[in-house]
Amino acid sequence: MRFSFSWIHYVSVVTLLLVPTVFWISPVNADSIRAECGFSDTAEQRPETSSSCMFSQRQGYIHIAIDGGDTYSFSPTGGLPGNYHDDEGRAIYRQRGLGDEGQLFKLPATYLFVFWNPSSWDCSQEELNTAGGCDLNYGGISFNVHASQGSSLTQLQINTRGLTSSGASQQAELDGTAYRAELADLDGNGWPEIYVYVSSAGSGSYGSLAAYAVNSGKSLSSIYLPPMDQSPEVNEGYMGHDEFSVVENRLVRRFPVYKAEDTNAQPTGGTRQLQYRLEAGEAGWILQLDRVVEFQ
Repeated sequence: MRFSFSWIHYVSVVTLLLVPTVFWISPVNADSIRAECGFSDTAEQRPETSSSCMFSQRQGYIHIAIDGGDTYSFSPTGGLPGNYHDDEGRAIYRQRGLGDEGQLFKLPATYLFVFWNPSSWDCSQEELNTAGGCDLNYGGISFNVHASQGSSLTQLQINTRGLTSSGASQQAELDGTAYRAELADLDGNGWPEIYVYVSSAGSGSYGSLAAYAVNSGKSLSSIYLPPMDQSPEVNEGYMGHDEFSVVENRLVRRFPVYKAEDTNAQPTGGTRQLQYRLEAGEAGWILQLDRVVEFQ
């Protein structure tokens, strides 16, 4: 059995573009999408620079959070499509012009461009296993990620471009299969992290994580995820089949809960979701458990 993380990676771009005031709502904020945001003086002139951001829309209300920067909240006005006001009551208008590339907003003093670019933030298992690996990009920083295949142990290789340290690469041996890699900036410091999600061989499909943070544009260092057995109440009923994803500014781990009489293929205890925040520890980066949610 493999637990399906069906809500992963946000709402589809088609829904964002074609149904601006209605979203499919999942249990964990799936009405959001990672994007690139930039500003320009005119609608015709593209931004010279952009930053990673999170675009969210719930029941017509829009929230845009730029990693390490400002946030913008727009509320619909008078039931008119594309008409909003911000927290200070100023008029905001969604403009045409980007088509399938994203969305464009006219603010009081500038234009805000939101570009969809999911391919630069996420790698599938198939892409990770290709000979050339998968390329992920965050501003001026690039990551080439390659994971071997064909055995229960995976050799992970991460090479970077755009960091000032000449040795900004990582190698690791993973116990299982790397099924996805993803970029994020969970702590909002303006520098990305890379998260590689791993599933062990065998019927349990136990999840694990290889993750690294960029240190002020210079180098990579490991991110530590504490074992679940350090928290017995969280570990109770856990028998694997877990998967990971970034949701807004948290790393989320989700798995089925097993009761004592359950078989491996038929859990009946619902679903448990663990949400982690990224913090700087004394010896490096650590993912601290922030919230536990139970679903039936």
